[in-house]
Amino acid sequence: MNNLAFNKWSASLALSLLLLIASATHSYAQQSLELGLKAGGNLMKIGGRSFDGKQYPGFSAGVYGKLNFTSKWSLQPELDWNQTIGKTSADFNSIYQGVSFQQVNLNYVAIPILLSFKPVPQLSILLGPQYGFLVTQTTNLLQNPNELNTNAFSKNDLSIVFGGQLNLNKVIIGLRYTAGLNNISYRTTDTWRQYGFQFYVGYQLWDVKLKKK
Repeated sequence: MNNLAFNKWSASLALSLLLLIASATHSYAQQSLELGLKAGGNLMKIGGRSFDGKQYPGFSAGVYGKLNFTSKWSLQPELDWNQTIGKTSADFNSIYQGVSFQQVNLNYVAIPILLSFKPVPQLSILLGPQYGFLVTQTTNLLQNPNELNTNAFSKNDLSIVFGGQLNLNKVIIGLRYTAGLNNISYRTTDTWRQYGFQFYVGYQLWDVKLKKK
C-alpha cells in the first residue's frame, strides 16, 4: 500500500470513528459533564529505517472532559501536551543526509476524542482518533545544503488510540496505546510513524449535572 492510499485509508477510518462518536452523541441524552486534569508519561518510538526503533519515555499532561450519555456510554475529549523522544539510526545520514545517532524531541498539542464504554462502573474501554499538532521539534537534523533550514518533521499527526481506564470515584488511572496513521516525515523517502503507550493519572475537578432532552 503506497503512502497516498494509506493516508486515504487512515482518513476514512478516522472519519468513520468520528461519525460513530457523533451518532452516540445524538442518540443519548446528556446526563452529566465531568472535567478534570491528567498527567503521566509516554513510552513512544518513531518507526522507520531512519530511527533506532527503541521506545523512550516522555511527558504527558492535559485536561479531560467526560460527557456521560448513559451509565455505560461516554464521550471523552481531551487537550493534552505530549512529548515523543526518539533517536536517529545510522541509516538517517544515508537516506536524508542528516545527523545520525541524534536524540530527537517532539512536543505536540494533542486532541484525542474517545468513545468510552463501561462494562462495569469501575472500568472504561476507550477508542477513538487523535490529532496532534507539532509545536516544537529538534532542528538542524538535515545537513543537505538545500535543506539546512528545513524541519525534518511535518506539523500534523493523526493516530488511533485504544486503551482501558479505571474509574475510582474522582480518580482515573489509564493505560492506552497510540498508533500513528500518517507519515510524519517532511518527505516520503522513509515513512515515519509514532507508536507507543501512555500511562496517566487524572483527578476530577467538576461534575455538572445536565438536563435530559
